[in-house]
Amino acid sequence: MIFKDFKNIKIENSLGVSPSGKDTQFFAKHANKLNFKSALDVGTGTGFIPIYLVKNGYNCDGSDINPKAIECASNNAKKNNCEINFFVSDLFDKVTKKYDLIIFNAPLGDYSSTFLSKYLEMAKSVFPKESKILHKATFELTKNQRKNLFRRFFDSVKQFQTSNGKILMSIHTPELYLVEKMTYEILEEYDDIWRLILIKN
Repeated sequence: MIFKDFKNIKIENSLGVSPSGKDTQFFAKHANKLNFKSALDVGTGTGFIPIYLVKNGYNCDGSDINPKAIECASNNAKKNNCEINFFVSDLFDKVTKKYDLIIFNAPLGDYSSTFLSKYLEMAKSVFPKESKILHKATFELTKNQRKNLFRRFFDSVKQFQTSNGKILMSIHTPELYLVEKMTYEILEEYDDIWRLILIKN
């Protein structure tokens, strides 16, 4: 698929990899407006965000716990003539440097935790990503896993941020309590469900 509003980047999806939906495009659009030298897209999926940012002159790596996603993202980078460091990592376990911006479009669930989560990723790669029925059902099934995923993320993220590092992430409205003690701003609300937020050190 060619995304005309995003430098005409070409993105192909793979079975078992969450596709580049409206939320991914929100992330890319807002990340492109921020001031940073280096970024890491955690849970990169198809690689859409790093590819778009690199096309705009930024330095962005991409990681994902799912080897199929890294294979898909790497193939998409080649199609777009981009050299990007994509690597398999469970959150930060394979990250070796610090970044000005960490991007985290957290999955519904925690891919590393259960048999169910892995098959939900398969379902999301087939059904429309913007399906509210699928979203609500998936959120109810996996909200406890997702809470644990956020806690693991926040426990480790500071080690991999520069002194003025920021986090760009999406959060479900009932999950805002997880960031209530942090300094953040809501950049955009979408689908009456999500908040795209920027967390500052």
